Amino acid sequence: MGYFADHADQIDFQQFGSEGIEGIRSCQAGGFWGVKSHFTAYEDEPALVSMPTGSGKTALMMLLAFGLSEKQVLVVTASDVLRTQTAAKFKQLDGLRQAGVVDDKLETPSVATVTSRVTDEETWDELDEDVVVTLPHNISKVYDSDQYSDSIVSPPEEKFDLVFFDEAHHIRAPSWMELLETVDSAKRVLLTATPFRRDRQTLPGRMVYHYPLSNAMEERLYQPLSLTEVSTYRADDPDSKLAVAAATELADIRTDYSSAKLLVRCDKISTAQGLEDVYSSHGLDVEAIHSDRTSKQNAETISALQDGELDGVVAVGMLGEGVDIADLKVAVLHQPPKSFAFTLQLIGRVTRPAEDSDVAATVIADPDKLREAGVDDVVKRLYHEDAGWRQLVPELVDKYIETNVAATTAGQDALRGVNEQDLQPYRSTRLYESTESDVDLVADVSLDDDTIVYKLPRSDEVFLGLITEKIDKPTWGTRTPLDYRQYDLHLYYYHDETETLFEASSSDELSDRIRSQIVSDEIEIYGGESLVRMLQAEVDIEYQVAGLANALGPSGSLPSYKMYLGDRVEGAVRQTDAQAFAQGHAVAEVDEEIIGISNDQGRVWSTGREGIGDFISWCQGLAGKLEKYESESVAPKLGLGEVRRIDEFPADPVYGTLNPTLQQLDVEINTSEVHEEGGWQPVKESALRDLTYQTDEPTAVEFSYTPYETAQSLSGTYNIADNELTGQLANCQFRIVSRDQTSELTGEMFFNRYPLYFCTGDGTLVYNGRGHKVKQELSEVPSTCFVEESKIDWSGCATWGEYSFDDNDTDAEGLIHVHAWVENFIEANGESEQILFRDHTTGEIADYVQFEPSQKRISLYHCKACKKSKKSGARLEDVRDVVDQVFRSIAWIRNSGLPKRIRYRQENTGVEGFKLNEEGFDEIETRFQPNEWDFRVYIVQPGLDHDKARTRANINTLLLTCKEWLEAVDTELRIIGDPNDQVVEVS
Repeated sequence: MGYFADHADQIDFQQFGSEGIEGIRSCQAGGFWGVKSHFTAYEDEPALVSMPTGSGKTALMMLLAFGLSEKQVLVVTASDVLRTQTAAKFKQLDGLRQAGVVDDKLETPSVATVTSRVTDEETWDELDEDVVVTLPHNISKVYDSDQYSDSIVSPPEEKFDLVFFDEAHHIRAPSWMELLETVDSAKRVLLTATPFRRDRQTLPGRMVYHYPLSNAMEERLYQPLSLTEVSTYRADDPDSKLAVAAATELADIRTDYSSAKLLVRCDKISTAQGLEDVYSSHGLDVEAIHSDRTSKQNAETISALQDGELDGVVAVGMLGEGVDIADLKVAVLHQPPKSFAFTLQLIGRVTRPAEDSDVAATVIADPDKLREAGVDDVVKRLYHEDAGWRQLVPELVDKYIETNVAATTAGQDALRGVNEQDLQPYRSTRLYESTESDVDLVADVSLDDDTIVYKLPRSDEVFLGLITEKIDKPTWGTRTPLDYRQYDLHLYYYHDETETLFEASSSDELSDRIRSQIVSDEIEIYGGESLVRMLQAEVDIEYQVAGLANALGPSGSLPSYKMYLGDRVEGAVRQTDAQAFAQGHAVAEVDEEIIGISNDQGRVWSTGREGIGDFISWCQGLAGKLEKYESESVAPKLGLGEVRRIDEFPADPVYGTLNPTLQQLDVEINTSEVHEEGGWQPVKESALRDLTYQTDEPTAVEFSYTPYETAQSLSGTYNIADNELTGQLANCQFRIVSRDQTSELTGEMFFNRYPLYFCTGDGTLVYNGRGHKVKQELSEVPSTCFVEESKIDWSGCATWGEYSFDDNDTDAEGLIHVHAWVENFIEANGESEQILFRDHTTGEIADYVQFEPSQKRISLYHCKACKKSKKSGARLEDVRDVVDQVFRSIAWIRNSGLPKRIRYRQENTGVEGFKLNEEGFDEIETRFQPNEWDFRVYIVQPGLDHDKARTRANINTLLLTCKEWLEAVDTELRIIGDPNDQVVEVS
């Protein structure tokens, strides 16, 4: 048994904290029981104790030794001065005797101080004292190097059963970590003044006790410090100027407290030696303590200071860690220390009030050097962690922290240490159309029980700034107990003249909920017709990014969205792009500022961060552009069509899709509100199906949507006049999973943020209540699009029958239907080795798919019959369906999956399949490269008069749009109609 185990019965541990043991501080009792309880459950894991410097950590180590050790105790500390001081305290049980914990007659433990490298096991064997105090330099193998002939020998595994690491913020250093791992068979206790290093890296071990600085202030362990700023800017001798201020301050204090002393702090030994002379020239006797002096020399200097033989000491580096200097009243920082927090605690501890005098301590420093050392950031962080710092250094806290951010959530404290002037949001904002009566920026905002809301001080009738705090889980660990504290910033500014609400938020999920509480009615996000005004300028602009949104629908050679990136990319946008694409997002240099816009997000952004006031000014500048360029609706220099707000569809919607932005996101949909067997499902499909549109009600389109191939269908109706989606799809919930977080949105929130896309027959891309018009270069469908008259003979065809006849239709006797006629036409006009596939059923690629291998040409045929009771002409009802089929088939043009799709259709859908040369298709299927083939699309409608189709405006526009759709994917349009009045009325 060792010394501490032999004498443990001399201590009544149960009375710690009781009135009978007045000298034991509450933090020492708390730390003792925290460590004791820790080792009952986690014996192999280090215990971490956080107590302010000067609150009695060395005495706590002694208490724990009596309570835990049965052998020898090892103490690892950070400096020579600390090593000497700690050994001296253990030898006298200093702190325990004064507290009455141990009897004055109790023999004290034997203590050894290791001052040189331990390089053999015999040295360890000879160290049989009860307590061994050392530095990592003496016993850590990390300090082996070529300059030493012998290697360090680590402590024997079973020699120590209790190891203390004092000033444990050093523990992440390699030498300390090596020791921590080497003595893992012992109980290990880490003691530190803060549980984090300056770089915020978490210390190892389990935190078992933390004693706040504010408690230490309440117990008067510290007294407040004042700050005396002395600017040395342009001073001939900056050190001398600080020394003069120190001499004056010390003399003033000594009129009331004659034993007051001085601490001078610097970074370098050479500086310290020079400062001895500087202070001597101003009548102050100081000596330096540093690592180049021996332990004995440093100890003699400290002793001389304590005995009143010196006015002060000049400390280099780590003097500030745990060293007692009695009666210290003035500290001069020639260089603010890297561990500024520890220096402040040291000063506060050693300047505790004297028994018969209440003299305030003073810190003297150059304010510029404080800022250069990042002291303002340190003070803000410390105050945020512990309000006691305002009590300890009130002038420093008040200097760098002007205001607190008050909590609006009931029962919550202010957000300490957060200065509104230090907030720097990105210049990024969403714009909403809203009247003044709709917006209430002074409304109380309250979110869920897990989210705390703080309001910025400058909030008023036109500006609202909020910070939210919530506990969240990492996306990869939602089923674990892991969590973290998430802070988000939300800014709202209302511009009355343009009736615009600007919103900037670091959380889309929370901003939707906040907006619902400050806006009384539905407000509409700005669209592209307004956002393009941000790109207008008095001088030429230069684009860096030009995003183009597909107005025609996706295909193998026509993506749903594409971007041009680089310098002056406006020159890269082709004339043909304007025939198939509308403007998407853009980034350009405008009036010497980088400006970005996103039409479907209603967002404007620029580069960099700035303060709150500058952010508001930036929003005001954007509002100015909304007014100045009110008549502009086209992005300059891109040559794309205009963007305009519309309240009805300009033509039949022929294609619909989810927002293309979603293709870059991981999206899930919850259908449980509309289907009994619903739940969270992946969103794999984009296309909207079964579009139904009534020309007499041009404001709404109905559709169906299937999230993935085997999912249940969802209905939906989009009303463009209200810019609103209703139906089953709107009643679903959505989840967007990203690397950083998961956001769950209602259907309304989801489609407000990611509006649906619709393409209409006149080439307009419609989304978010806006029409984005593509440019059409031709005014009339070219005659070359119509198959020549010599190849068309409808005389043997019952043109009113698409693929069959009624049994009682006597007029069809001896005639063939349209599909049979098309098969004859293809066989007669195609090459001899051609392949023909019939795919006439739901989900078809086309009615017929023709391959001509020699010419490397693929043709898709879309067929419709005409009205029996009408002669050929130019009627929209005869053309709309077949043009819709053309639009849908664009997805298969230049699509590498076309042969695979044909094979799937043959084997799984019951279609008739191959009509010609299936064997030839096998070879094509194995070697298919879509870019090696030319494509054609045929429209077959015997009721379409060739000449009238070109002269009737609505038919010409629809066919012309269809032609330009196909040209955008490098495909030819061919039309088979009635070239010469062959199709007549049959009564």
